[in-house]
Amino acid sequence: MAEHITTAALGFETTPGGWHRPLGGRVLDFRRLRSRPDLEQTERLQREVFGVSERDLASFSLLVVVHKTGGEVLGAFDGTRLVGFISGYGGYVTGRPLLVSDFMAVEPAYRGGLGLALKTLQGAVALAAGFENAIWTVDPLRAANARLNFERLGAHCHHYTRDVYGSDFAEGLYGGLPSDRLTISWPLTSPRVAQRLLHGHSPLPIDALTGIPDYAPGAQSGDARVAIPGEIDALLAADPSAASAARNRVREQLEAAFADGYTITAFAGAPGELMGYYLLERDFIVVSP
Repeated sequence: MAEHITTAALGFETTPGGWHRPLGGRVLDFRRLRSRPDLEQTERLQREVFGVSERDLASFSLLVVVHKTGGEVLGAFDGTRLVGFISGYGGYVTGRPLLVSDFMAVEPAYRGGLGLALKTLQGAVALAAGFENAIWTVDPLRAANARLNFERLGAHCHHYTRDVYGSDFAEGLYGGLPSDRLTISWPLTSPRVAQRLLHGHSPLPIDALTGIPDYAPGAQSGDARVAIPGEIDALLAADPSAASAARNRVREQLEAAFADGYTITAFAGAPGELMGYYLLERDFIVVSP
């Protein structure tokens, strides 16, 4: 029997205004953000976390209509302070409902668990609203995002887009690199995703992919790997030219791998390590109930 991803199954206790959940020694309040004061707090977080300019900011006036598409802006509060939020628009692609998860921002002091909690809450709320699939984009050089998306959430990816927002987007965060993005696919009804969300998953250690070859165009192996920097922010600060070289190398490898029929399905590497590795599987098939 297929397991159901619900807020209760994920450890969220329903309250009159939303949900409670213990996290990192605190009990945080989670709720749908609809009011102007709540949504304006997301602007603060975007500035603090992403370093975006006023031009690139997703303002209150944009976010206030998100729920009218079937999506939601969900926030996490410690007392009255918004410490994390996630937003996602609902819509239809080829006649089927799809949630496009757009922004997630978490205050640095609350990282290491809140991002996962917000993402899983978004998944449960989306399923309850009738969305069985979600997508979002991420920078392919961010190892922390790779661990969350491919290991904790059970998502996958086979699509790469160059310089989505331009190289001047959030320069304080990306150092002027082209804003390349992976499009992450999250099939919420698949047993793989339910297993990860409801029972947890131990991320792969870096040596788990030792015997798998590095991807090269025309590779015949069933599996391959692609290396990324373990801490791109540190690399950007210490050696911007090396960070730029990593962007170009990973771009070339992943574009070619996706054209060869590969899909990113996992990530190996722990925080603080010099490198991390994407695992690529050829002809990956999503299993649905």
